[in-house]
Amino acid sequence: MLSLRPYALMVVLLGAACADEATRPDAVLPPASQGAIDAYVSVDNMHAQVGQTVRVSVLVQVGPDTKVGSYTGRLRFNPSQLALKGEVPVNDGLRVSNPRGAGLGELRFAGASAAGFAVGTLYQADFTVRNAAYASTLALQMEELSAAQSLSNLAPRMRVVPQVQLAPAGQQ
Repeated sequence: MLSLRPYALMVVLLGAACADEATRPDAVLPPASQGAIDAYVSVDNMHAQVGQTVRVSVLVQVGPDTKVGSYTGRLRFNPSQLALKGEVPVNDGLRVSNPRGAGLGELRFAGASAAGFAVGTLYQADFTVRNAAYASTLALQMEELSAAQSLSNLAPRMRVVPQVQLAPAGQQ
């Protein structure tokens, strides 16, 4: 009789070897603030080396009963440490950005959706790392955040998290 044990072990090992991304035990997202709205920057690789590409995202966490209807903001960085490679389209609502200031270390972005955005990603772009200490230069400034449908101003409830976060595996 043929034993299935070696085949089962092989399937488990192959499945582990074929995983798309390694787990990230150091993935830390901001804690959910009760009643508050958190806006923050995340990157897909905190330890990227010179010449590597990193994906930088601007995200917002809102409660389950709130949908963002519009926003404007700025992502600032040191252009001697990061170079804009290209923006990543986020297909949800109307979104615009102005990358003309990238050479000076500033990207402006905005979006609007009458029904509200389905995802919490406000802006996303790929950058080439020029200095491994790049993450410390990323800074977010949110200028406007409004609710969908009611158009109420969400800015008084918004907290911009100053620390750059590591994106969980599969969310970049």
